[in-house]
Amino acid sequence: MNALLILQICLILHLSGLILMVGHTAVDFIIFNNFSKKFEFEKEKSLALLEIMSKLSVLLIAGGILLIASGTGLFLVTQGAFGEQIWFQVKMGLIVALILNGSFFGGRQQSKLKNLIRAGGPDLKSKVRAVNLKIKLFYTLQVTIFLTIIILAVFKFN
Repeated sequence: MNALLILQICLILHLSGLILMVGHTAVDFIIFNNFSKKFEFEKEKSLALLEIMSKLSVLLIAGGILLIASGTGLFLVTQGAFGEQIWFQVKMGLIVALILNGSFFGGRQQSKLKNLIRAGGPDLKSKVRAVNLKIKLFYTLQVTIFLTIIILAVFKFN
């Protein structure tokens, strides 16, 4: 295979990984908003939505693996041509921020939400509302980071 074909294949895989990750985030956010609305009035039905969200996380993982593998391939095929460019370095920093935000902020808040629901208690609805606000902030940050990464990749500011 020639380098151009490998580059094109890596680019297709890279975009596919990005689509999986952004798509998962968008769907997850929509499901979470539905959960937030239903929890107040239909607790049992809303819990099923949380279960769906956890099952969909496989798409996020698959997209991440695809993105990292194809990104490595693109870097190797281009012999690191973009590595010294500012837009690429900022993009890499944003990817780290995306991972950290997902792992440490979003993941913790979702675990906290599940633990609150399991524990129950008299003040459950107000506690869930407080965590829901933090989770909505998490999704807003994720979408903002994704959009910034896409803008950097398209315009390649230097």
